Amino acid sequence: MYKMMIVDDEPLVRLALHHLIDWQAFHIEIVCEAGDGVEAFALLKQHGHIDLLLVDIQMPRMNGIELLKAVRDSISLMKRPIPITLSAYSDYSYVREAFLLGALDYIVKVDMDEEHIAPVIAKAVKELEQLGGEPSSEIMGQTGLHALSFPDKDALLQKLLDPHQEKKAEAFEHLAASGSELSQETNEMAIVIQTERGSDTTKTHGFIQQTMQTVLQEMAISHEIVRREAGEYVLMCVFPQERSESAIRAKIHSALTMIQTRLLQYVNASVSVGISDLASGFLQWSRLYVQARQLAGRSYYEGLGKLFYRESAMTAAHGLKEARHQALWEDLKADRLALLPALRQADGSQWVHVYEQLTKRLQGARQELPEKLRSYFGDVLWELGAILYAKDIRIEEVQPSQLNPFEAIKQLETLDETLHYVSQLLMRSHKVIHGNLDVHAVRFSTPIASAKKFLDMHYREEVNQSLISEMVGVSESYLSKQFVKEVGCNFIHYLTKLRIDEAKRLLEMGSRISDISEQIGYLNPEHFSRIFKKMTGHSPKAYRESLRKE
Repeated sequence: MYKMMIVDDEPLVRLALHHLIDWQAFHIEIVCEAGDGVEAFALLKQHGHIDLLLVDIQMPRMNGIELLKAVRDSISLMKRPIPITLSAYSDYSYVREAFLLGALDYIVKVDMDEEHIAPVIAKAVKELEQLGGEPSSEIMGQTGLHALSFPDKDALLQKLLDPHQEKKAEAFEHLAASGSELSQETNEMAIVIQTERGSDTTKTHGFIQQTMQTVLQEMAISHEIVRREAGEYVLMCVFPQERSESAIRAKIHSALTMIQTRLLQYVNASVSVGISDLASGFLQWSRLYVQARQLAGRSYYEGLGKLFYRESAMTAAHGLKEARHQALWEDLKADRLALLPALRQADGSQWVHVYEQLTKRLQGARQELPEKLRSYFGDVLWELGAILYAKDIRIEEVQPSQLNPFEAIKQLETLDETLHYVSQLLMRSHKVIHGNLDVHAVRFSTPIASAKKFLDMHYREEVNQSLISEMVGVSESYLSKQFVKEVGCNFIHYLTKLRIDEAKRLLEMGSRISDISEQIGYLNPEHFSRIFKKMTGHSPKAYRESLRKE
């Protein structure tokens, strides 16, 4: 494999270059990156053997032309790579100067696609062959897991993470023999990064993994990355030179915060992160992975986009003791069963009272793994489905969004979202059971159904009619008119009602008004109070006081 360095001050450009063409087909491996000429020159000295340099012309500190001059004049470099320049400019003066400094060819950034890049790279490989250079055997013999094909490497790492894998020692021996940095077995840490459901697609997977790889390399953190399943990545990191846990935490915190920021910026993916303790020894990897995965699962209760350390688990364990675990789940089961007769009552306040009680109890179950609560809500749906079936109605006919209820429970990211969804489902079911809603009359066109579904799931976020119309593929004016026609109210009123209904629930739960404002999408608490009063006739404070009097 020929070794290549990418030098560009735009992280997104560096990221894109990894995926624009099949580098392996050209026997090229991207071994390092730099954000400017100063950093690139230092890396060239450090690596010693770089065959190909893909370098941007316009960069801070030291631009591409200055870097090529430094490479030309250096007497300390073991090897001078073949340069190919990148530029947002097609002005011949830039190109001419780059050619005079040894550039083989250039690529204009506006033409940065496979059709334009592949011929230039093929030309570079041919030049390397004519110069007598063979793909570097160093990569195959001395740089760790690159000596293995990717499936083999991934299989070995998976074995280390598997708690039931009996051949861990054998897998570790293969890794150690290949020179993997994990073989140092000192200050090991597992980090689980979970993306939003649906954001880790075939299209974005490469970008997500490469972003992690780039940041960890920039921070000089020894690591391996394993995609355990769709939406879940495990970073296996070692810190053999560090002696202070606080220093390791500070370093990893900076790296993970950067990863979160870049993924949100590049692919609009919000990620939650669980960080394990430190340990030593290859047998510890499966334990560290389980711990990190459980911590990442805290996002179900505390929201997306956060970092969770072991202190989160300690807090949860404390809550577990105080909640009297067994009694709590017996009470929750009783609440679930009480919903059935309550839904059969014509008085809608009966089921609302039971559900509010169930909701309050669930606050004490926040130490549980999300899978257990999703299973609990699944039982609620099965029992609700039985009641509806007796009325010759399928549960899918009353679902409040386009998602099948059982699928919705799996995909909802947080407990609060799940509670709101089930509340809407129960409300619609009660109306249908008592003849107050004709489910067969409630049908929406595809764009309106998609718009409603998005609002139902994302009403807490900054959304607007222009964004939604673009997403569902219709004009803004069409969406506005059709939304009123099919839903019975305009777009803004529907969004506002979703937010205010959630605000009522949070007020009943005892949340602070300022916190509620932010949680439902209003950054200004005063604006939220005005909207709340306009919709309900009471200020949030007055509404809460009226609840206490009841």
